[in-house]
This record gives sequence, structure tokens and C-alpha cells, in this order.
Amino acid sequence: MKLESLIKPLGIHISQEDVSIDIKGLAFNSSKVEQNYIFVAIPGTMTDGHKYIEDAILNGACVVIGEENLSALGVPYFRVPNSRKTLGLLAKIFYNNPTQHKIMIGITGTNGKTTTSYMLKHILESAGISCALFGSVSTIINGIENESTHTTVDAVTINELLAMCNDSVVIMEVSSHGLVQSRVEGLQFDFCIFTNLEQEHLDYHENMESYYLAKQSLFNYLKPNGVAIINSDSSWGERLCSYVSSLNKEVIKINGKNPTYIVNDEELISIKETLQSYSLNSQMKGKHNLENASLAFSTAISLKLEPLNIERSLENFNGVPGRFEFFQHPKGAICMVDYAHTANAFSHILETANLYNPQRIIHIFGFRGNRDVQKRKNMVQISLNKCHLCILTLDDLNGVPAEQMIQDLYSLDPMNRCIIIPDRTLAIQYAWENAQTNDLIVITGKGIEKYQQSFSLPTFSDMHTLNYLNDSSLVQ
Repeated sequence: MKLESLIKPLGIHISQEDVSIDIKGLAFNSSKVEQNYIFVAIPGTMTDGHKYIEDAILNGACVVIGEENLSALGVPYFRVPNSRKTLGLLAKIFYNNPTQHKIMIGITGTNGKTTTSYMLKHILESAGISCALFGSVSTIINGIENESTHTTVDAVTINELLAMCNDSVVIMEVSSHGLVQSRVEGLQFDFCIFTNLEQEHLDYHENMESYYLAKQSLFNYLKPNGVAIINSDSSWGERLCSYVSSLNKEVIKINGKNPTYIVNDEELISIKETLQSYSLNSQMKGKHNLENASLAFSTAISLKLEPLNIERSLENFNGVPGRFEFFQHPKGAICMVDYAHTANAFSHILETANLYNPQRIIHIFGFRGNRDVQKRKNMVQISLNKCHLCILTLDDLNGVPAEQMIQDLYSLDPMNRCIIIPDRTLAIQYAWENAQTNDLIVITGKGIEKYQQSFSLPTFSDMHTLNYLNDSSLVQ
């Protein structure tokens, strides 16, 4: 693609001698630059891309874009106010606006993004509609699944993958980090879904107001006729409804004031039209999963799918890897792995666990280093209130010394009401070996994510640890 075709739509002045430069690709990481690439220098939290401009040019960059006032680079340089946003817009143009002929669905919120996206994908595919998924568990395009590295990948990768995608519908989990960092800049959505908002990621956003505004910004990417589907069962949801309405966009409200639908037991009840109820029955129990199902259901109705077919597909939905995923213990106990990692998520998951009438609930969880420390005390308190046994352990250290994280665990339990076993695999082993008939062992925080450090048992995830312990017990 000629440089003129890329640059001029952004309103950037270009000299006549540069218009015919042939651009072969885009990169914001200098190590990924190849011959005739544009290198976009982005100031980041860990490092500044402007420091790597020389490396990018040596690797073949023929044009550089950045935010600093630079000259004499030996290649054309264009200064822009925000290089992150510019990268997204460039990627959209370079890959020929790959969303223009697709139905785009963006999902944001603290909890429930993954479950809602998998439910909706299942509903659509049950109706014969091909569906791509960009999420925290997997990226699935043209029926090919790959493990995800981020909830929302960078703008270049998103557009490159979308250009390869032949699916009719694209469902995309959109994180607050991804929104702040303009990873979806240039994309336009037919539907934007909001699940909920609670305290999380304040190590990054600093306060709830900034966190909310990050989530709210997704709805600025709605197409002119786009629709917002919002769980309004909170002040944040109500505020978001008001904001989207001010954009003159259609809002479908789940619960809250003057809703379109309300969730009652296992039913989604239509309020705005003729009073009608739909079944939300699925294998994923609990109030939080009913809310997730209601968002998926109402989106499917907006896509003109038959309600009866939606009900049937929800009934045979098998769940999400690492979300309320069960494992049978040989002594008659049940182990359950879930990604829950906030106070409200703990409440939901443990209340749902009680629906199974366990003899005891044994809860295993930890905290990540360099993450929001303000939520930890409340999470421990909820676990102690709702469980018979609380086992504190380590999650990913993220560069924090293990000794410090262990000290933090003890400081969270001054009354010694928890069992503290820092090695995550040994914590799971302790629960496994002490499990009794009808116990429910709840292991939260990681889902299917792999461990970042080595533990005593030769395993790489919570579910792998359960499989290892089960195999070992069979050998014995």
C-alpha cells in the first residue's frame, strides 16, 4: 500500500516526494519491523518506543510515526498527538477496514465477559451462524482455536486477524486496559455489552471513576445504528445507560430502572413489549450466570434469532473452560475450578456452591503480585463467611518476592482462621487428601491459566494439578 493512502485519511500532511513510498507492514515493536514497514513509536508504562527508533530503522523501517519532536532520522517522520490511536487507525486502513462486512459484538465489564461470550457464540453457532471469538481464554477464527495471551490484543494483531476472518459474526472481549491503550481504535461495533463493574485493576486505573470511564469508552465505538446491552443492576450500569442514551444510541436494559428485561429466577422477562418470559436454564448455575445468560439471550433476540431456539441452545451449553469447571474426587467430593478473583465474584461463586448442598466448602485462593491490594481483605472475609475452610496460597508473583507475598498472606489473617500453604499445588493437594464425601473444593483465581512459576508438584495449572493428584491416587 502506498504511504499516501495510509497517511492522508488521517489528515497528516505528506510531501510529494514521499507519497509513493510502498508500505509492506506496520509495527510498534522494533524487533518485529521488516523491510518497508512503518514503525509507530508508543510511550508505554514499562518503556518508551521512541528509544527504539534507530533499531527500527536498522531493521528496515522506511517511515516512523511518534509523539516527540524529532528530526534528521534519515526516513520520513510524522509527529502525532497520540501514537496509540494513530496505530489503530493505520491498521484499519492497511487491512482494508476488516470489520465493515461483519457483525461486531464487544463485551466489557469486570466479571462475566468470557462466560457471556461463550454462551453467545454457542447460541449463534447453534443457529448456523459462523462466529469468531477474541477472548481471554481463546482466539477462535474460521473454526481454528489458539490460546490467548491477552484479553484484548494490540490493534495491529486485531486487524490482521480480522482480515483473515471469514466468520459472519465477531465476538470480542474488551478489557479496560485494552480500551485505555486504544487497542480497539478504528473498530466499530454493532452491539456493545456491559456485564458489571466492581473493584478491580485499581493498581492500573487508580480509582473506580477512572476504571468506569475506561469501560464506558467502549460504547463510543458503536456504529451509528449500534445497540448497547447493559446489565443495569447497579449505579454504574444506570450511569452507563444514561451516557449511551445521550449518544442517541438504542439501549437494552437488563434489570434496574425501567428495564427492557428483568431476570427472575431462571427466566428473562420482557417488560417493554407484550409481557413474555424466556427460559435461561443452562448447566451454569448461580445468579451471576443467569445475568450472563440474559445478556447473551437478549443480544441473540436483537439479532432476530427465534427465542425457542435460543432457549434450546442454552440448555445444551456445556460451559466454559476454567469457569465453574468440575472435577470428580474419588472419595465422592467434587472439585471446582473457576477464574473468580474479586470480592463480588467470590460471593457469587460461593453462594452458587451452596446450591449443591455440600457437606463442607473448602476454598483455595491466592493473590497476584503487583495487583490491586485494596480488594484482598474483603475477599478473605467473604471466603471465611461463606466457607467451612479457607486455604490461602500463592498466585502469580509478577516479580514480587515470594517471601513478601507470603508475609502479606499472614497479615490478611491475624486471627489465624485460614490455613496458609504458599505452594499452590500443595494447597490443592492438602484439600484433595483431606476431602470427605460430599465436600466441594473450590479453587479460584486462575481458571485455565498456566502457573507462572514452578511449584512442588510437576503441574502447570489448577486443573492439571487435579488430574495429577487423581492419577497418583489411582496408582496407589
